[in-house]
Amino acid sequence: MAKHIQSSATGEDINEMMQIRRDKMKTFADMGIPPFGHRYEVTHHAEDIREHFDELEGEQDGPLVRLAGRLMAKRGHGKASFAELMDLSGKMQLYFKIDVLGAEKYDIYKMLDIGDIIGVEGRVFKTQRGEITVIVNDFDLLSKSLRPLPEKFHGLKDVELRYRQRYLDLIMNPEVKTTFINRTKIIKAMRRYLDERGFLEVETPVLSTIAGGAAARPFITHHNALNMDMYLRIATELNLKRLVVGGLERVYELGRVFRNEGVDNRHNPEFTSVEIYQAYADYRDLMDITEGIVLDAAKTVLGTTKITYEGMEIDLANVKRISMNDAVKEATGKDFLSAKTVEEARKMADEIGVPYEARHGIGGILNAAFEEKVEATLMQPTFITGHPTEISPLAKRNPDNPMITDRFEFFIYGRELANGFTELNDPIDQRQRFLDQLKLREEGDDEAHMMDEDFVAALEYGLPPTGGLGIGVDRLVMLLTDSPSIRDVLLFPHMKNVQKGDEAAAPKAMAQPATPEKIDFSNVKIEPLFEEMVDFETFSKSDFRAVKVKECVAVPKSKKLLKFTLDDGTGTDRVILSGIHAYYEPETLVGKTLIAIVNLPPRAMMGIDSCGMLLSAVNKLKDSDKEELHLLMVDDHIPAGAKLY
Repeated sequence: MAKHIQSSATGEDINEMMQIRRDKMKTFADMGIPPFGHRYEVTHHAEDIREHFDELEGEQDGPLVRLAGRLMAKRGHGKASFAELMDLSGKMQLYFKIDVLGAEKYDIYKMLDIGDIIGVEGRVFKTQRGEITVIVNDFDLLSKSLRPLPEKFHGLKDVELRYRQRYLDLIMNPEVKTTFINRTKIIKAMRRYLDERGFLEVETPVLSTIAGGAAARPFITHHNALNMDMYLRIATELNLKRLVVGGLERVYELGRVFRNEGVDNRHNPEFTSVEIYQAYADYRDLMDITEGIVLDAAKTVLGTTKITYEGMEIDLANVKRISMNDAVKEATGKDFLSAKTVEEARKMADEIGVPYEARHGIGGILNAAFEEKVEATLMQPTFITGHPTEISPLAKRNPDNPMITDRFEFFIYGRELANGFTELNDPIDQRQRFLDQLKLREEGDDEAHMMDEDFVAALEYGLPPTGGLGIGVDRLVMLLTDSPSIRDVLLFPHMKNVQKGDEAAAPKAMAQPATPEKIDFSNVKIEPLFEEMVDFETFSKSDFRAVKVKECVAVPKSKKLLKFTLDDGTGTDRVILSGIHAYYEPETLVGKTLIAIVNLPPRAMMGIDSCGMLLSAVNKLKDSDKEELHLLMVDDHIPAGAKLY
């Protein structure tokens, strides 16, 4: 068992393995070897060596190279040893030999630990097994690693820890590094595509006195010098259209926006989007641009437009275009735009089990039907057009049917990837739609638009006919890198705060012994036990099973519900809804093993059938009405479907 030692320098508890590394650091310093070095001249990366020197035969000496990186493995004893060095491009085998280095330098090599960063100089050759290797003539210690890396064969698998300590994730999981390199390539491809077509990249303010351009809750901050509250932008739309009014005919902005909303597989409070505006164009032109951006990014990064996402083959070049009303009609047989009254539309929705709110008009109910019955089925690339005016306050009305707008959304794998429309350039119509949105805010819709008098004034100077588009960059990266969660494509995703000291804790994957946590239950209030007995036969009819969480997301328009997609061992996914969002962020539950009752009848919640119930432990506190809840999680070695007795 590793001992825990108090560090006089920092006051932190360190285990024996870490203390050994600190002792080595001191030894290096005493030997005149800086444990944290300086500049090192690098001539090659691992991939360069593999690509350019593959023609070497046998143990023929190749050129002299200098490379630097992290020591990931050491093999061998005695007078020769192989090691593995990892740099940005990949791994390279190194060969350390006492006859080449000399006894003194070889002893220094033996003192190196896995995780140390070194620079090496040597010649390239091929081993008898044909592996390209560098035989080291000399090396320098560039940075002493004072913490051991996670154990080699298990790596860093804890999802929470991977996101919180991304630096370890990048070190231990090479595929993660590839994902973020490809993210950069995708963004470069998007910029190149737009630049080549005459679009001007601009920058607009992140802070604003009005949160406009989207239906979303903003983050609020305070400007001390001006003594005024301000909002972090929820979209870049209104400022970009102001620039089109000013004569910049083709503009785009690629950057971060911020929305004070929930966190799940597809949502993060700050995310990257690109918004694009083209004067003298309409929504059909922007649909073509959307298609072009996606296809060009796929070809650039993957070399093909046929991809596999979450096991499903998707042909990005095979795109369908259909109106929202027609898509709903295909799925349900209901033609909502034929309804003459709201009551008639409500009756249609009731007949197909679509939930709606009292404030919804015909258009709002049509949109609810689309979200409930169609959206999740759009696996192949699909443009949905003809959105109701009621839900599109910034889009231009369709000239043939004022109930809908010239708008589109682009869906792949049941997820919205882009949203665009022919921009509303009638200032009188725009003012009235802002007023309609204000009424919705008064009725409790805190995501409805605010009034922006200056934007209306800009329109009064004249906005040319314009097409606008917004693409979720993170979602596009998810798609092209086959990443199931938005957190997998954000280097530093939003995470809940940890207790002081936890952020520096050793990775769980290292399985270092920890001191058992002392838990104070003195303030816990437990509900009295039931006095009424249940006969064994009745109890035994309840089917308790272990289930694995495959996916967990927040239910749209619900502040409480989480939707769990579960593996119950049957081969068919089970969906259970649970009102525990106040206690858990959905992303943290993916991969966990839970306990569920699986033979309860389906229960509709927010239009979704919940097939079972997850078990939680609940208690209250003595000095308050606050309720504590702990979802029952069990050992991950228990297989899905295991029955509890």
